[in-house]
Amino acid sequence: MRKNNLQTIIQKTVLSVFVITISFAGYSYAAEPEIDISDISLLESVRQNYYASERLESLRKNKTININKDVPANMWLKKVNANEVNMVTNRFTGEQQDAVSINGKTYFADGDEYAFNLKVDSSVRSAKDPVTNNAVDKADAVTYSDASGRVLYFESDMTFERFVGMANSETLYGYSK
Repeated sequence: MRKNNLQTIIQKTVLSVFVITISFAGYSYAAEPEIDISDISLLESVRQNYYASERLESLRKNKTININKDVPANMWLKKVNANEVNMVTNRFTGEQQDAVSINGKTYFADGDEYAFNLKVDSSVRSAKDPVTNNAVDKADAVTYSDASGRVLYFESDMTFERFVGMANSETLYGYSK
């Protein structure tokens, strides 16, 4: 009888350790996604666009170019209203775009030609979240614009934060996979 109880305790302990190990392994994988080199390239181009706009602004104001290299990465992009984005060209216009209703969702574009593209080509209505690589419907996406006006679509503010969180000296200055 005692031997059966001991075996049962050992089996339950081994099973518990196995479940805990699998849980933590899954958690660490989920918490630390692998960085994709294309994400770093995109982030680097966002950074370069930010610094180029700062240089241009200094030149326009006829001031000495003094770029602060310590600006946090979340300042390189600004959150923009979807109704100021041409969702066909993926450009932030800063102006109200025409609303295009498709299947109960609202997209935005400037003019009949762009609206036609949205209606006939469903691929134009979606984008890829740069962090998760998941397709995201532009009508539901969180939109951010870089300094050049290029719009990036994110599933959520959390994936945006993960995107800019990749910016560090290792990834932007000498990243190697």
